Amino acid sequence: MKTAEIIAIGSELLTPTRTDTNSLWLTEKLNEIGIEVMLKTIVGDDKSRLEETIRDAVKRSDIVISTGGLGPTEDDITRTISAKAIDRELAYHVEIEADLRERFKRWGRDMPETNKRQAYVIEGAQILPNPNGSAVGMSVEIGEKFFVILPGPPRENQPMFLDFVLPKLRESAGEIFVKRKILRVSGIGESAVDEAIAPIY
Repeated sequence: MKTAEIIAIGSELLTPTRTDTNSLWLTEKLNEIGIEVMLKTIVGDDKSRLEETIRDAVKRSDIVISTGGLGPTEDDITRTISAKAIDRELAYHVEIEADLRERFKRWGRDMPETNKRQAYVIEGAQILPNPNGSAVGMSVEIGEKFFVILPGPPRENQPMFLDFVLPKLRESAGEIFVKRKILRVSGIGESAVDEAIAPIY
């Protein structure tokens, strides 16, 4: 069974007011095709900690999926640090910039120059289109491993994952997959339940 790791990126996720719902959704989708999630990490907008987290994740897991940090502002460090962590360069894509300018035009606005940051993609990565936002995603093959970089908003990352990532992962996932059944128990202690079901598990 292949193993996966999910990295949620953004200092806002380390506050008491925000919940990382992306990891829960991704775990469900990965389990359905037989990929076991072994670790979930939340990392703030800290360059050294994010680089260390990505390097370690790629070493130990078959599939690494990150969400967040692909916006155009100074604290959106995911694309730069991800490239550094896997020892690759960023390449500028003029077609992405042109597409962004066209989108802003349709919205009746001029594109701020800071959005040009979103036209940088890791060398050798597959570009994952984003019809619902300005940040493209990336999928990088590192030997037999996959490193997938998704934007943070669920309305952007979920269609991107379902359309461009899940079919590819399904091909390599194998024959074993996870099915869940929920049994609700009341009026009995944890140790008594454990004793009763030990022969099963």
